[in-house]
Amino acid sequence: MIVRWLAATVGLCAVADRFEVELTFSGSARFLRDNVISVDLSGELRGLAVVKLQTMIFESIVAGLPDELVVDLEEVSFLGCDGHWALVSGYVVAVEYGTSYRVVNARGQVRSTLQANQTLDMLADSRDIGALLQALLRRPAPRTHLDR
Repeated sequence: MIVRWLAATVGLCAVADRFEVELTFSGSARFLRDNVISVDLSGELRGLAVVKLQTMIFESIVAGLPDELVVDLEEVSFLGCDGHWALVSGYVVAVEYGTSYRVVNARGQVRSTLQANQTLDMLADSRDIGALLQALLRRPAPRTHLDR
């Protein structure tokens, strides 16, 4: 499953490289302590530029193989659906690689977006299986062709 998903992400990266993409955020990855990587972000997480964020998170997990990855949103002023997708996809990759994943310091609109999508608790700590199950149970049922 993850291979198909990463292939789709690589395809999206190729599309993003063909167009002028305005970077709306900045970020850096650094080691905090023994095998813990922090990805510190600022600005607005929205639009095609977020593919670069997704790549940063994936590389930190896959290449760094940390025990824990912390994504710090303290300086993030806006979280769009693309940014939310990047954070959730990072969660999925971290779980696949056995890395603990935490999104911290979400405030204002950023926190509201995570709450509205019912992923605030899930992203706060990937070791909290209860939060993951609750997020999955609250998800709307997928539509089928019979629903139309």
